[in-house]
Amino acid sequence: MKHVRTIIVSMAFLISALAYAGGDSSDGHSHGEAAKPEMTAGIAPRTSAQSDEFELVAVLAAGKLTLYLDRYADNAPVPDAEVEIESGAFKAVAAQIAPGVYSVPGQAFAQPGRHLLTISVQAGDAADLLTATLDLALPEAGVEHAHGWGEWAVWGASGALLLAGAGLVAVRRRKQNRKY
Repeated sequence: MKHVRTIIVSMAFLISALAYAGGDSSDGHSHGEAAKPEMTAGIAPRTSAQSDEFELVAVLAAGKLTLYLDRYADNAPVPDAEVEIESGAFKAVAAQIAPGVYSVPGQAFAQPGRHLLTISVQAGDAADLLTATLDLALPEAGVEHAHGWGEWAVWGASGALLLAGAGLVAVRRRKQNRKY
């Protein structure tokens, strides 16, 4: 009986130590390192810029860069503006697809990395030059969740503790049955 208690206490300490250590950081969990920006599934890459006149959000999706242009003061869409975009060797005039919504082909932004955007806006008497960075994260190798040795050790130790507990219950019942 004394040996069973020693085993149970030892297993409890082992499980708590393994749970605290948490395995290596290759299992995809953060263990105090600086958080890395991650692409969240279903959310398209985007950036924004603003000035005293305009506010702009650019979204890369479905092979095109869509620009949402509003007035900064009242958040009203800016229709019929002349919007030009430059990024490296890429230069394009955006086509209006809805009031305050403009679009350019997005093939120039297909490669992962940081794309510096310079956006020229002319709307009536107001003109401005906006800059933004469209950051496309590199796809991570092995995005699937990899189970580290620590996680498997915790599960194994938990199973061993469960078996030890079941054995203790069986031993106690056997002793109780002998007394009666």
